[in-house]
Amino acid sequence: MKTSNPSMEKRVNKILRHVQKLQEEKAADQKLRIKKIVRQMNRLQEETEEMEEMESIKKSEEEKNAKFMKEALEELELEKKKIQEAKEKYALARKLRPDLYRLCGTLNVLYRRDSHDSYDPEDVQKAKDYAQAAIDVFNQRQGVEYSVVEVIEATSVAVNGFIVSLTFTAKPNDADYDYEEDAESFSASVHYSYKGLDVTHVDFTI
Repeated sequence: MKTSNPSMEKRVNKILRHVQKLQEEKAADQKLRIKKIVRQMNRLQEETEEMEEMESIKKSEEEKNAKFMKEALEELELEKKKIQEAKEKYALARKLRPDLYRLCGTLNVLYRRDSHDSYDPEDVQKAKDYAQAAIDVFNQRQGVEYSVVEVIEATSVAVNGFIVSLTFTAKPNDADYDYEEDAESFSASVHYSYKGLDVTHVDFTI
């Protein structure tokens, strides 16, 4: 009998030695030798069962890992396929209607407080109006009263009209104004199209 387990191999050799001695001993001494052989056989059986159980657990873990890797790779391939399909659709749309995509994705800065650039007064006023619309929606949703203090930044991008992204500060109406203590930072998104103005997001800036 051959085994790759050193402990089991040692026990098998021990059993073989007992069997060899059993053949050489007198009948009166064989009873004790047989007990030793049975005891070693029982221990060998226990070790064999333990080893088989460990191998079964190892095999199960390997199968689980293999399944996980297979599913992960399949999911990755699916995501790659989706990205490729999206790229192809985008390229086709640009080819069929280049006029619709000429401005799409071009970021236009309406106003940036910390910039030294000069801005169109009309765009600056629009940025203030968008901020006011956003804070009006926030007040209505939250049941509070905030007023816009200043616009920090306003940008727009042409997508089915214009999407305007804003950051601005506002303060509660019932507090004495103190810039450091009372002014809160807000972020907002406003969608402007032929359907009108829609505030899609407004909340405190984290």
